[in-house]
Amino acid sequence: MKRRGKSKRRDHIGDFFAEYPEFDYDQSAEIWREFYRMCDGFGWRGRNDEKEEAKERFKSAMVLQFNDLYGTDRDDLNAWQGLCRILNIFPPPTELDECRKRVRRTHVNLVDLVDAPRTGARVEVFTNLEELQKYTIDTGKYFPKEDAYAGGLLKFLLREIFGKHKGGRQRVPDRRPG
Repeated sequence: MKRRGKSKRRDHIGDFFAEYPEFDYDQSAEIWREFYRMCDGFGWRGRNDEKEEAKERFKSAMVLQFNDLYGTDRDDLNAWQGLCRILNIFPPPTELDECRKRVRRTHVNLVDLVDAPRTGARVEVFTNLEELQKYTIDTGKYFPKEDAYAGGLLKFLLREIFGKHKGGRQRVPDRRPG
């Protein structure tokens, strides 16, 4: 799926929450905060099947939303330049390889990138991986590391939050923002 110019983008996050009409979803709130609020509202505690199934669908919706917002074509200079602007890389490089290089050196929480158009909040760019890791763990804003829908731009921004990847996917306890 390529980024669409000025056409209306699909709201994958909104579509996810629409599956739960009894939940009063606030589309201007941070998405993980809304997910955790929904879980609380439904009494989903710990690792119950309904919560885990919803969480997997929610994660896929986040990836699809990222792709729709920022693009998936790793060879699309316009998509890379748009991402550079969001990441406060000015002026955006005019060469594709330079865009990739600058983005690869950037540490940003991907949930915040998905939230930014919804909340109007500025995306914080961290100085190093350790700062990003601490922020992610403290806020509970985890973006799925492995997803079938992950596009080319997204893969350049993914960072390991819990140390070196050893091939398997570790299950971690839910972290809720304070």
